[in-house]
Amino acid sequence: MDISSMLDKRNMVFDLAIQTKEDLFACLAQTLENNGYITNKRRFIKDLKRREKESSTGIEDGFGIPHAKSKAVIKPTIAFAHVDELKDYPALDGSHVQCVFMLAVPDHANDTHLHMLSFLARQLMNDQLKASLKAANDPEEVLAILTKLGGE
Repeated sequence: MDISSMLDKRNMVFDLAIQTKEDLFACLAQTLENNGYITNKRRFIKDLKRREKESSTGIEDGFGIPHAKSKAVIKPTIAFAHVDELKDYPALDGSHVQCVFMLAVPDHANDTHLHMLSFLARQLMNDQLKASLKAANDPEEVLAILTKLGGE
């Protein structure tokens, strides 16, 4: 999968003032709406929360991959956020999420959703990649790191 085609640096947020999962979802949904990727941030947030009720999308080492298929999504994309440790967003290993890849996928795009999710999950098993992402300070750095992944 060519991850770079799903990335838009306008959808990358660096904000240590974000302290809760609710604030994170609201910020990224607003960003996606502002940039023309979704039509209705409330609906998209509702779909994210519905998915989150099944099980936390926090994976490990402070990373999370919240995701939703939603009628509000115009075109699939991956948003990124680097925030303070979110005490209300635990990962499977007990760490608190601070780096997030949010997947926004149209409701009918099952294959795209699964490909994006599995690709990111595999990549985030790489400790060097995670360290690089945590150390990134701006969208250009994140984009450069992720573009190198290409279609691995």
